[in-house]
Amino acid sequence: MSKHNINVHKPWYKIVIFFWEWNIFERVLLGLNFSVTLALLIYLCVTGSPKDWTIWVSFAGNFVNIVSVILATKKRVSCFAWGIIAVALFGAIAWNSHAFGNMILYWGFYIPAQIVAWILWYKSSDNKIEIKPRGMKWWYILIAVVVTTGLIVGFTFIEHIDKFQAWWFGQDKQYAFFHSALDASILMMSLTMTIFAWLRFRERWVLSIIIDLVQTAFWIILAIGVERDAEPTAWIMMVSSLSMLTAAIYGVINWRK
Repeated sequence: MSKHNINVHKPWYKIVIFFWEWNIFERVLLGLNFSVTLALLIYLCVTGSPKDWTIWVSFAGNFVNIVSVILATKKRVSCFAWGIIAVALFGAIAWNSHAFGNMILYWGFYIPAQIVAWILWYKSSDNKIEIKPRGMKWWYILIAVVVTTGLIVGFTFIEHIDKFQAWWFGQDKQYAFFHSALDASILMMSLTMTIFAWLRFRERWVLSIIIDLVQTAFWIILAIGVERDAEPTAWIMMVSSLSMLTAAIYGVINWRK
């Protein structure tokens, strides 16, 4: 009996409790992420407004996202089903914050990108469940570094234009240059990593580590209110970034097997 057929006939409880067959590290990572973000959710509801739906959506989006990332480290095609839900929820937060550029990024790019990746991984998988990673040639890496760096520099200066910021973030306020640089880096590296994911390159996890480090710094700045009033949901997003960073390190190790 093939691996595919074995998974089709799983007992119902193993399907409902989807992490039943995960290893200890994967369960601990999911459990810690859920516990910390749940504690933050309770704290934000007690100290703020429990009716603020963005807090609940960010909590749900964070949970679904970390499940997606862990499944990706396990080379599972199903990671994109969770990923679509995660980016849809994050897009809703961007919409509520009037960050229309980010909303377009999540809903206009990341959702279709997840669908494309899902199709490519499914077609390349022998059992339609798990894919086989592959490595990049050195000149692929060189081209990716040069192009991505150029896009980061270019978009940083474009984003720093007042009128562009008013459209991108949905508010007529000036952000500091380092904010634009961090945002541009996350965006452009994420686009590159998406292509790496489509092509099943192992190096996607190395790039993911860099992205998660930058994202963590980005959300810390928003959480403590360096430029503007502190954003409560930024704490949940920061925990999400740290969880994804841990998962990315695990992905580097797991995708070499």
